[in-house]
Amino acid sequence: MFKVEIKNLSVNTFIGVSMKERKKKQLLKVSLNFKYSVSKNKELDNIKNLKDYSNITKFLKNYIEHTSCKTLEKLVSETVKIISKKFNLKNVKLTINKTIVAKKYGCDSLSVSN
Repeated sequence: MFKVEIKNLSVNTFIGVSMKERKKKQLLKVSLNFKYSVSKNKELDNIKNLKDYSNITKFLKNYIEHTSCKTLEKLVSETVKIISKKFNLKNVKLTINKTIVAKKYGCDSLSVSN
């Protein structure tokens, strides 16, 4: 069993409930975790037998940059659905942190996860 973790991927996107909040891109830090197995008879040096985390990372960043979600909760839910289906992933855990908003309130982190 392999565990893959993409941690604190920086993504700038328009997100927020109010129009004022959505006028300017916000920095989000995104972390994605998933596990997967490879059959014993599969070659581990062949990318075709593995999950291509480079493509997963690129897709994740692009999807979040172009989202129309207003809340982190909706963004987490929709992203997990689409990434699970597109890359055939199970047990996906996604955390999205609004770092700038966290600093505004004097905390290290303000995040939503599934």
